[in-house]
Amino acid sequence: MNKVFIEKPRRAALRKKEEASKLLPFDKSLLALSAAFILGGLIFTYSSSAFDSMAYFKRQVIFDVLGVIIMLTLAQFYGALQKLFKPVYLLFITWGLLIWALLLPEAANVHRWISLGFFNLQPSEVAKAVLIIYLAAFLSKKKDIGADNTQLITPVAYTLITIGLIVAGKDLGIPALMFAVAVAVFFIAGAPVSKMFYVFAAMAPLVIVEFYRHPYRIKRLTSFMSPEDAAGSIGYQLVHSFYAIGSGGWFGKGLGASDLKLEYLPAAHTDFIFAIMCEEIGMIGAFIIIAGFVWLLVRGITIARGAKSAFNSYLSAGITICLALQAFVNMSVACGLLPTKGLPLPFFSYGGSSVIVTLAMMGILMNIAAEEAQQAQAQPRRGAK
Repeated sequence: MNKVFIEKPRRAALRKKEEASKLLPFDKSLLALSAAFILGGLIFTYSSSAFDSMAYFKRQVIFDVLGVIIMLTLAQFYGALQKLFKPVYLLFITWGLLIWALLLPEAANVHRWISLGFFNLQPSEVAKAVLIIYLAAFLSKKKDIGADNTQLITPVAYTLITIGLIVAGKDLGIPALMFAVAVAVFFIAGAPVSKMFYVFAAMAPLVIVEFYRHPYRIKRLTSFMSPEDAAGSIGYQLVHSFYAIGSGGWFGKGLGASDLKLEYLPAAHTDFIFAIMCEEIGMIGAFIIIAGFVWLLVRGITIARGAKSAFNSYLSAGITICLALQAFVNMSVACGLLPTKGLPLPFFSYGGSSVIVTLAMMGILMNIAAEEAQQAQAQPRRGAK
């Protein structure tokens, strides 16, 4: 009798240890989509670079390898890692990096990068992911965000501080994206639409000051409506993006056959890589890329809706909206549907910080999907007992 009572806890402990040692299952659709996008990003980094293509390609391979290692690590262990660090402390560290970038000499007339010798870190890319994690953690602890206005004060203030530090470095693209994602997370967490007015009101002075300090931004806002009128100046990039997209037709000119990348279209391998993709693989290829991002949006929102914890729900929704919105904004800019903004196309545009942070966010999304699937499988077994 005693032996039976001793064996039962021992077997339970062994089973628990066994379950803990098992790797989480990877979300197949997210993994396949990431692999396809990474491969596509490498192909078009090489293809869209007019000169020194191999140098860009080699560096992008390194960025992708680092990003994949981080993605797979987070896909397995993010749930455990996030318990070790309070998100608000990560946010404070990010503020430190943003301030550090502001204190460094300007590079290309902006304060966006910290040179680490072998790698230029862009703190605003890191801030994009950290702010989503912080907001998800903070809002998940509040039971009724709509009942008490004061509950929004801290997250709104921290959001504006983060955005303000990035704007101080002369960047409006990423701050605009972060603001839109933050508003979406507030809304998903239960903040009523009427309360969102206060968030917009708090942001308005910052936007007005920036337009006053840099009048060319007003020209950008107005010139995208008729870029041909300013084709020799501020509309040059957008007009040549139109040429690239239009000349590709339905099936494109073929990989590497772009004419517009030959010093005609600035930032062809970064912000305007989508225009080169349209030129080389045509509208059919572009529709496939767009469909991939639509699938990412659908899959991410499905994960968020099915999540059992509020934290996982807000975090997966925030990450999904961030990646999908950034992709659609980048493609819309290339097509002239939105004013020109320096936002890279996730997975595809050349750049270390962007690629690594994008893959890190995908890893977190995979971890949430795997944990939620594991919990769903464990519930019937508990019920059977």
